[in-house]
Amino acid sequence: MFGVRQFRPGLAILLCAILFAAGCQTSSRFEPPAGTGTGTGAGTSVVAPVKGPAAKFAFAPIEGVPVPILQAMSNALNQEAVQKRVNVVPASDPTAVYTVRGYLSAVAEGQNAKLVYVWDVVDRQGTRLHRVTGQEIGGAFRNGDPWTGVGMANVTEAARKTMDSLANWVK
Repeated sequence: MFGVRQFRPGLAILLCAILFAAGCQTSSRFEPPAGTGTGTGAGTSVVAPVKGPAAKFAFAPIEGVPVPILQAMSNALNQEAVQKRVNVVPASDPTAVYTVRGYLSAVAEGQNAKLVYVWDVVDRQGTRLHRVTGQEIGGAFRNGDPWTGVGMANVTEAARKTMDSLANWVK
């Protein structure tokens, strides 16, 4: 079980600012970063070198995602971090033990959209230690843009599964 984790009141604003600053492009293809592998299921990992209250996560900016989705993901991750007692600190915090690099994409699944997410947790040297992957089937999309079929329920579920994985990893 977790010890008491500290939550910083400005975290929601900080996460939103980080995600918002990342830009607003759209993509209909999912391409994991080169050299990171694909991961399967809930994720792949090694044993967390730092666990419990000392495990502090900083989220790196996410690029190529529409602003409304970024804002919704930021809010959902923030809420889940509080509920799961995952210690999230600002990206600039030197006490961060892990950096979480996120990759989000919306792809067509027949007439519906699918939100695909990959979160790589890296140490201070940039070595990937843990990966969370998943897919959430959305609704019908418009104008050939799968992002229009990604709803709040998809984002919330992706955030829940992400924080569940991070919390369990550092138990």
